[in-house]
Amino acid sequence: MRFFTLFNVVLLMLLCSVVVLISPSHLLALINLPGFIVVCGGTLCAAILSKSQHKTVGLLKDIPSIVKSEQTLHVHMDFKQLLRLAYLFRSNQKKLLEQELKPVGQVILKKGTQLILDRCDIDDVQKILNKERAKLIQVDVEKAQMLRMMASYAPAFGMLGTLLGMIHMLYGLGDSGLDEIGSTMGFALLTTLYGLVLANLVCKPLAMKVERQVAHYNDHMNTLIEGVTMMSAKKHPLIIMDMLEANGFPLEVPQQPKKKADRFSFSKLIPVATAHVD
Repeated sequence: MRFFTLFNVVLLMLLCSVVVLISPSHLLALINLPGFIVVCGGTLCAAILSKSQHKTVGLLKDIPSIVKSEQTLHVHMDFKQLLRLAYLFRSNQKKLLEQELKPVGQVILKKGTQLILDRCDIDDVQKILNKERAKLIQVDVEKAQMLRMMASYAPAFGMLGTLLGMIHMLYGLGDSGLDEIGSTMGFALLTTLYGLVLANLVCKPLAMKVERQVAHYNDHMNTLIEGVTMMSAKKHPLIIMDMLEANGFPLEVPQQPKKKADRFSFSKLIPVATAHVD
């Protein structure tokens, strides 16, 4: 677990402790199990009716992974592979290009290069790659939409629980004393608190995190599509490298011990740096 995630959890626990200790004579005053069931159960039921049971259950299973870690993008590896493939395509080493294309894991880069090798029109290549990009991010986009939707449902069900508690209090108003009325009213208002907490401390932050990951991944794939387009025009790899850096993706990474079997090391780009730039 990352430091800031652990820090947020500890801070949330401290805030809850402070809120509970505001009323030291009623340490369990903020526990309302029926209200919690109304808010969480109602929000889940509304989400299932809006989307589907399969997608809602899948989102609940993915919440721990969303909280714990950020999305890992192999940015530098993908761009090194792009430059290597561009160099091979420009120098007409198509057999070697097909061999080095097999272990490529990035779908956009692999499919785009294969389409270029198949001599597809560049407009068709861009359309296919854009559809592939939209398909790759669709799952995460739906997750963010569902979290936003649940954030809008939770306060409404919190208010519903409060109204039900007030109705219960009004029915017994004639036979109840002030102490019982106050406790019943406080018990009813807790559902509104649960709805606000669920919406603003759980659903909305998670939705914003997923949206940020989708934006980063989308930018990365758009840059790869632009690189594939330049590769089809046989642009010099150094020009493609300038485009990558202009888009905010520097290729300089901290030096690490190189493995002997490293297929995509910068040593393979030495001919690129010494070649003539058109």
